[in-house]
Amino acid sequence: MTLYDKIIEQIKNLLPTNSGKRFCCKKSTLKHGGKNDILFLKDTAFELGGNQKPCVSTMAVSSNMHFDNDILLFGKDITEIKGDSPFGKIVLLEIDDIDEESAFDKIKELELIRYNIFLDGFMTRASALNMREQIRVSKAAVKNKVTFADYGSALIEEYLKNPTVKSVQIIFLTEFDKFDELYRLAEKIKDTTSALNHIFDNILFDCKNCNLKEICDEVDGMKELHKKQFSKKKL
Repeated sequence: MTLYDKIIEQIKNLLPTNSGKRFCCKKSTLKHGGKNDILFLKDTAFELGGNQKPCVSTMAVSSNMHFDNDILLFGKDITEIKGDSPFGKIVLLEIDDIDEESAFDKIKELELIRYNIFLDGFMTRASALNMREQIRVSKAAVKNKVTFADYGSALIEEYLKNPTVKSVQIIFLTEFDKFDELYRLAEKIKDTTSALNHIFDNILFDCKNCNLKEICDEVDGMKELHKKQFSKKKL
């Protein structure tokens, strides 16, 4: 699966080159909470991506790129943030080379992982449609000096439980001047996944009238995959 490789490279090129911190994944000490646990405002220190702050969340996969099970942070850490903050979260996954026909289902399965992670001291409100992931951080988490290294390590552990996932990199952004450009790349990832589903769900091959023509033209290998599938269905 290499359809997202070019977009991953574009995301990497968008990141600042002279700042940022890298943390290796460590054994997480964060406890897992319950699905219905609510973090009330009175117990909240701040919200990442809250109060109309810029917020982008996306995930991309590759069977051609290896990641180091690490966490990159651009901007302030959890212990340094004093109020609602802009927030970007990018999850990059190295996966087994999955077959084309099951790719969409596998990718959606990986996307759903974030909705099943409930860490004590954090409450996530995610929207795949709007590519946002707002996270309330508790006063207790700040008091206990929880960091993005702690939070990211817990997330990496959960992703690695999926047998398809071989390695992970998670990128957090709390100070970033290119959120608009990052949003457009996240949208391209979402459209690529939609186009992948369209190819195997629709027997027609009519590029001129397809609303996903632009993404097929831009993403390396997408049009060839569409033609290949169309040829199969004609047999």
